[in-house]
Amino acid sequence: ATRSKPSAPFDRGWVSSARSTMRIKRHKAVRKTLKFFQVNFGFREPYKVLVDGDFIHAVLTTGNGDVEGSLSKLLMGNVRAFTTRYTLHELQEKGKEHRATLQAARRLERHKTIHKVDSAAECIKSEIGTRNESHFFVATQDKDMQRYLEKVSAVPIIFKGVNGVSLLKPGSALKKHVAKASVAKMGVQAYERSTKVMRDFEEARNPGSTAMAAAVAGPLSQQQQPRRPRKARGPNPLSMKKKAKPSAGGSSGGSRPREGDAAAKPKRKRPRRTKSSTAPAPESGQ
Repeated sequence: ATRSKPSAPFDRGWVSSARSTMRIKRHKAVRKTLKFFQVNFGFREPYKVLVDGDFIHAVLTTGNGDVEGSLSKLLMGNVRAFTTRYTLHELQEKGKEHRATLQAARRLERHKTIHKVDSAAECIKSEIGTRNESHFFVATQDKDMQRYLEKVSAVPIIFKGVNGVSLLKPGSALKKHVAKASVAKMGVQAYERSTKVMRDFEEARNPGSTAMAAAVAGPLSQQQQPRRPRKARGPNPLSMKKKAKPSAGGSSGGSRPREGDAAAKPKRKRPRRTKSSTAPAPESGQ
């Protein structure tokens, strides 16, 4: 009988490194999505999250800890999780299986709503509205709710997936809306169209469009006054001053000689008197 070769030992280090790599990629994707909503729509900490009952139940049944802690870990910042009275009412109707979910939902902050609706989903939709002026995140497991919120501008969506709590990337329609708005901001503004340069440019490109440009400019063109021409000024008096001519000796009078002149002309030496020349002459009578 042939002996089977022993199998290679299972490398647990490779599994841990792969998990850490995936975790890093998820964190990068979340940071990128958060930056998108912060720059374009003004989302700031503490992040406000509207939570429905299905999301709370999914977090508790998979053992991911409490809801607010999971959201804070995902968004890497301070989080305030809110629920509504419609969500609590629906969890009460589901019976004993959702008793722990109901207790966890009661520990969250309750958002006061003035809308009279029939379900928790309709309450969240009415609270978000069409512009999401309160800057709410929405944590839900309802696919219909997610598809509806993707059509509304500036609504970050959180859901519970296989790998944990995740933040949904912004859709293509929302990205196109942001790109179109940024291009409109970078275009020519009304006060720029009122300038003479832009009017001449429009007239050269489209003859007969001066009247339309003036109507668009409005009162800005009337307030603009013609500039006065600059007066001709005389030359700078310092530039017209004549330069001083050097003297014949190569240097101006009263100035000290330079090192080059001293080297060209050696210093005069005075003769010294000796003792014989200074001694008195002897008398002739002696």
